Amino acid sequence: MVERGEIVVNVGESGELASGHLPITVIAADYLSNALVRFGRPWITVPGKSLTATAVVPVPTRVADDELFNGWLAMIGELAALDALEGEIDACGARPYDEDCGFKLKWPNDIYCHGLKIGGTVTEVMPSPSGGPASGAWRVVAFSFGANLLVPADHLPTPQATSLQMNVGPLPGIEELRDGVLSRFVESLRRRLETFADSPMVEAGRLRSEMRHVCWMMGREIEAQLIDGSAVRGVVVALNDDASINVETPDGVTRALLASEVGLLQ
Repeated sequence: MVERGEIVVNVGESGELASGHLPITVIAADYLSNALVRFGRPWITVPGKSLTATAVVPVPTRVADDELFNGWLAMIGELAALDALEGEIDACGARPYDEDCGFKLKWPNDIYCHGLKIGGTVTEVMPSPSGGPASGAWRVVAFSFGANLLVPADHLPTPQATSLQMNVGPLPGIEELRDGVLSRFVESLRRRLETFADSPMVEAGRLRSEMRHVCWMMGREIEAQLIDGSAVRGVVVALNDDASINVETPDGVTRALLASEVGLLQ
């Protein structure tokens, strides 16, 4: 049972991590007022038409604080969101209106369909409360997921946005659809985090291969506004072992960019 409303509510626990047996706590809302995501940018939700949720998960400190591995946490959030949308579409028997319809992931946190944004994820490693269950060997990580589910075209926030109902159908009502997507997101997130925590080096390689097949950015020309005020323009040529991307600039220089460096990517 999921309670809806403008107030963010706890909708329960959806399982335990294999390592440490700590719960995943899910927080969801039908509507968020003044919602802000990465670097203070607004996130617009349409009541009764959207999904907005956060899964709060304890992750081993040896993974969350390791710069070689922690970049993959954001990719895990994106891939779990992709699993959730695709899994729910299959479960409810919906079919794409266009044969070429397919989801892609725009590094580091957007979900695209036909080149338009259908949703996004935000992953944040949070400070651990002193003496809490996630202190010491554990860090608390918040995986937020938002998606336009049944949003009609005239209610989308920008011309660069789309919604699930505009691309596939038939779909169930919002409560059934939202609950199905959310439960699949949490299950995929839990499974992926368990395997990643058990063997981060091996799983990083597997995630890199998986991301390369669904990454919307590969081979595209981009402009990255960095948080230090500078900008990088060029073509995305690689996804690296630490989840950064390589951008080849017009002068032939290859620049590696971490998700934490990028404020806006166009």
